[in-house]
Amino acid sequence: MADSRDARKQIEQLIERAQNEIVEASRQLANGITKETDRFAPPITQDVERLVDQVFDFAERVIKGQRTMVSDVVKAVNEQAQRAADAGRQATARSRPLARRKKAAAKRAAAKRAPAAKKAATKKAAVKRAPATKKAATKKAAVKRAPATKKAAARR
Repeated sequence: MADSRDARKQIEQLIERAQNEIVEASRQLANGITKETDRFAPPITQDVERLVDQVFDFAERVIKGQRTMVSDVVKAVNEQAQRAADAGRQATARSRPLARRKKAAAKRAAAKRAPAAKKAATKKAAVKRAPATKKAATKKAAVKRAPATKKAAARR
């Protein structure tokens, strides 16, 4: 919003400066024409009218040039603004997949950490429950051997 105001002010300043230069050029032209006409011919009403027409024709050509210049400036500003908007859209489009990948990676990492934490807690609990007597140890050993014998029987 502020950029468009600054651009507008700059354009207005350019136009104002150009108009002042046109006025000054018109004055100089009129002075030069007046000096030359006084030297060659006495001022006549028709000559003055023709002189006025020439001055205004010149001013019209200068203003037409100004219009073209300002139009070119506005086109260039619009093109740059469009390029900037396109670049912003492209950067946003590139960053969205990256953000999604980062989010997915964070979820995977959290999922991996959760089972590891559960395993660590289970191991700690198993250490705490370690049998104090040989009887408990033999029961666990018997339980561990039982599946092996069942597998052997199933193979036969």
